[in-house]
Amino acid sequence: MIINEKLKKELHNLQEETGVILNNNSLTDMQIENYLKGLEKHRYILLNEVKLYNKTVGFDYEKLKTIDSEYNAELIDDILKIYVPEIMPSYKNIKTHNYKRILLNIAEITKPFKNLFEDQVFIYIKVFDNILGWDIDNKCIKPIADALILSQVIKDDNTSKMFYAAKGEFSENPHTEIFVIHGDKITEFLENYSR
Repeated sequence: MIINEKLKKELHNLQEETGVILNNNSLTDMQIENYLKGLEKHRYILLNEVKLYNKTVGFDYEKLKTIDSEYNAELIDDILKIYVPEIMPSYKNIKTHNYKRILLNIAEITKPFKNLFEDQVFIYIKVFDNILGWDIDNKCIKPIADALILSQVIKDDNTSKMFYAAKGEFSENPHTEIFVIHGDKITEFLENYSR
């Protein structure tokens, strides 16, 4: 990969900001939080540059693999299963670049399933984190519904078109699994998948 000027600048800025943090013996919570927000912005820009690079190469083996490459969607028995290789952002962090990137990645991988669901849908979300005893109600699922509307997999997320449930579980591998089901198949789905 040829590192273009934008990528070089982003890496340089990240290096400088990280150096400030590493060389400071006394950091406030605000300084740490601002650094982490900046880190997320750099991550977003870097991953976007890699995505643009991957669109320009001729062969799959030339593409660079990133966390974005691990997003996946497949249709199994009328159930759209979506794999997100990271956890949903907390409500505290919904205005971050991470939120936007998750939304855009889900929208991108679900494009092939445009117009799959015309009527009411049920969305079952399982968030896996490597922390014991965490609260599922702190996780924001909004990027999921917004992404499915953006890719036109579902028509809307209003009360007549969508309802959902979210379950949190422990896993050494933090990730999110999403199941989109026709609304009238909820009982059968929950009997088979909610365990």
